[in-house]
Amino acid sequence: MDKFEEDILCVKDALARKFGARLRDEVERIANRFIELHKENRVKINHSVMEYVLAAHLAARGYEVDVEYPLEDGLVADLMASKDGRKMIIEVETGFTSPENALDPQGFLTARVISKIARYSVHADKFSLATPAHNILQIPTILLKPVKRRRAEEINLLKELCDRYYATPTVAREKFADMKLHLIYVINVDILEIEQLTPKKYLEIFRDLCPDKNQIIKYLGAGIRSRVAYERAPP
Repeated sequence: MDKFEEDILCVKDALARKFGARLRDEVERIANRFIELHKENRVKINHSVMEYVLAAHLAARGYEVDVEYPLEDGLVADLMASKDGRKMIIEVETGFTSPENALDPQGFLTARVISKIARYSVHADKFSLATPAHNILQIPTILLKPVKRRRAEEINLLKELCDRYYATPTVAREKFADMKLHLIYVINVDILEIEQLTPKKYLEIFRDLCPDKNQIIKYLGAGIRSRVAYERAPP
């Protein structure tokens, strides 16, 4: 048994204790799914544990949950949750940036959130984001506006920033116009708890730390800086 499987089974036991017999089979099914995906080298433990805790939370609330759910166009949703004939996609964002984005992490993370909402929200009735409690999602405040009240210039800004980082393939403009964000789940893995917030409430709490229109203009003005070569530290 490798370390990934040991960690997943540890979380499985903790979730089984938390939710009891009524959810035991579902908790085990999801654990087995992650172990299978890991054998195919498709998942990593830090992300999978967050998905797992959230999947159990949703299952306890009557959702049918699938993890790493394939969509069209080669997309794979972190979680697909179904209830009462309606589907919700949830993408887990950890806040990770690669060494290549060491000099422009905020622009990259903002573009990543925009890209996720634009690409995935068209594939379900609802789209939500999830993040650990230690991360602040870089959700543009523009997205707080109802779809019909978003101005063309604002949509163009979101697309321009997204295209700088996700150009192959680019996201069609109509997807930006129709972007929707239903809920934000804040995951506390340590104590297996989830806090559910509306985008409006999330931005009320973190408004000063989320990018507004002027901030996005600054990111675009700064541009993507030279990439930094990632070097191993000397032994």
